[in-house]
Amino acid sequence: MMKKKAIIIPVLSTLLLSGAILTAHVHADDLTTEPSADSSTQSSSLSFSEQTADSGQETSQVSDAISSVAAVKSADDSKSVFEDSHSDEVSSSSASSGPKPAVNCVSDEATTTILHTNDMHGRFLEDSSNGVIGMPKLAGIAAESRKKGTTLLLDSGDAIQGLPITNNSKGEDAVALMNATGYDAMTVGNHEFDFGLDQLKTLVKKLDFPIISSNIYVNGVRLFQASTVIDKNKNIDGDEYVVIGVTTPETATKTHPRNVLGVTFTDPITEVSNVIAQTEAQARAQGKTYKNYIILGHLGVDTTTKEEWRGDSLAQALAKNSLLAGKNVIVLDGHSHTAKTQTYGNVTYNQTGSYLNNVGLIKLNSKEILSNALISAQDAKTVAADPNVQMMVDQIETKYKADSSTILIANSPVELNGDRMNVRVRETNLGNAVADALLDYGQTGFSHKSNLAVTNGGGLRETIAKDKPITKGDIIAVLPFGNSVAQVAATGQNIKDMFTKSLGSILQADAKGKSVLDENGQPLLEPSGGFLQIAGAKVYYDTNLEPRKRILYIAILDPKTKTYQPLDLTKIYYLVTNDFLAAGGDGYTMLGGSREEGPSMDSIFTDYLSRADLTQYRVINPNSRSISISSTKDSDGDGQPDYLQLIADNKATVPQKGFDSGQDKSEVITLSYSKNWRADQSLLISALHQTDPLAEKFSSYQEKQELPLTGSCNSVFVILAGLSSTSYGLYSSYRKAYGKEK
Repeated sequence: MMKKKAIIIPVLSTLLLSGAILTAHVHADDLTTEPSADSSTQSSSLSFSEQTADSGQETSQVSDAISSVAAVKSADDSKSVFEDSHSDEVSSSSASSGPKPAVNCVSDEATTTILHTNDMHGRFLEDSSNGVIGMPKLAGIAAESRKKGTTLLLDSGDAIQGLPITNNSKGEDAVALMNATGYDAMTVGNHEFDFGLDQLKTLVKKLDFPIISSNIYVNGVRLFQASTVIDKNKNIDGDEYVVIGVTTPETATKTHPRNVLGVTFTDPITEVSNVIAQTEAQARAQGKTYKNYIILGHLGVDTTTKEEWRGDSLAQALAKNSLLAGKNVIVLDGHSHTAKTQTYGNVTYNQTGSYLNNVGLIKLNSKEILSNALISAQDAKTVAADPNVQMMVDQIETKYKADSSTILIANSPVELNGDRMNVRVRETNLGNAVADALLDYGQTGFSHKSNLAVTNGGGLRETIAKDKPITKGDIIAVLPFGNSVAQVAATGQNIKDMFTKSLGSILQADAKGKSVLDENGQPLLEPSGGFLQIAGAKVYYDTNLEPRKRILYIAILDPKTKTYQPLDLTKIYYLVTNDFLAAGGDGYTMLGGSREEGPSMDSIFTDYLSRADLTQYRVINPNSRSISISSTKDSDGDGQPDYLQLIADNKATVPQKGFDSGQDKSEVITLSYSKNWRADQSLLISALHQTDPLAEKFSSYQEKQELPLTGSCNSVFVILAGLSSTSYGLYSSYRKAYGKEK
């Protein structure tokens, strides 16, 4: 009987304990296997040169495309006149105070050509190496088309800002060139505000054509006219084009907040629909019929943009608008830098890409759209440049070269990569260099030494080439926005929230819906201008987890000891950044508190590069600060995820393809832990409590040989067997102690 008790008691003890263990074990697994909230909505955007496969979009030689346009010569080739910017009425370039001449109805066969651009960002100069058509050849394309028949030239925003050659005159040279090229209308892009609201108002007065947007208000009044009617031939009825502008509400965070003080951006679909309703009501009252509507949008199709603010969402809404039934409706969009065409019922959506790599070419009559194409830089090779525009560009270039040709560094030993599709999704060497410059200034430039520095990937606009001089112009090209340096005091919680936002984009997917992986085998984020490049911080993250749970561990520089310490959510840290982010730009509202101001970003970066050893930046994607890593991968099979061992063992970087083992030692992470993993377990556990779900998962973590962390049957059996042995041993000791064991 006693032998039976000796067996039964430990078994019962084991069973009682196993219930609790299994419950906790399953709970931990649930925390780490929860599917991403965004997984069902992931989609891929087209590359800059890629077109929708089934769109029917065609690209042809310019001469062939233009020569096929019906020879309907415009009787009046005058530009649209910019009217009162606060007018809510539909304006018409054909307005006349005198008696109207007799009119004829437009022939159904009469053909119009629409040429359109978007996101030029000041690409004045032809650049064959980068596929840039340039303004002189754009003017040549437009001139050739006008010789063949009625032609409209339209722009969808972000035209006046971008390259240093543009910014040198704060957009005035861009305006002069667009006037000379003969644009008929443009909409307002977010970057039209980059030189400040006052400068934008000045530029509007210098335009020879309307700049329109229906959803930008100041004190309840539209800042720009909502629409215009382009009528190239006043002697023909029915050939008019109603053109409506609309601007992304993201402008509130996609330009410096000071540039849009007091400005509000309302819902795009609602505002465009209202203008259509007003236009149609006015037309009925006047006995008119408008057959053609063009929406000049700066909305884009970025997957990071709210769906209701996207250009394709607007196109789909317009396809359901009964007031537009039977009409030609064209949405000419920008903002996302996408080459795309798509048809939704009677609505055609178009975007040309960016940087004057392409010019959109649409041919239509009153019944239908006849063709839809892109004119590429290759197509435009044989087009003669407009001599007047070429002369203007030459003069602008000469002046700019004199201003910016100063050589700062005789030869760059590395390429500092600022590619849009790189700097907006992961750590890059250019981002590290700019952030290092900010952190370097922050050690002496403010009342407190800076702990860390961040800058937004969307603010880095060019690559610095290897084996070439670095000039003042190159620096301005990288940092074209004229931002200044700023330091803010932020809590650890603010810092965590900041990085959570930075790493919160949805994931890239290919055409088949499969995740695009980075060089570390991790899912790659969709490009976001708000992705942070950092210095003075180490952020381990796993993109396999849902957005708000991706951060695994954060360490922040202690500027006094030059060591990295686990983030303390209650501590005050001093963050140096650009004034755009410091003021809450790109949605970083957690940083919008009081701050100290410093000099311009370009001057700080220039000074740093003149002193820095640039060879430390030879790895383009080092994965040493924003560290993309799996939270579950266990390479050595010891039951501990690789990233925890990397932290505890003081290892600097994550093994990766293409990692340069000769990287400067200053880049090596220095944590406060010793190499004795077990001795520092309490500090490690403390660090793990920065984030969920991993804090709970590893809260019972003791030693390297601790309990397995997988949900396998084997691990459960090991746990139960161990508990059985322990219980039996304790019971045996108890019997011996009281002399009852025989």
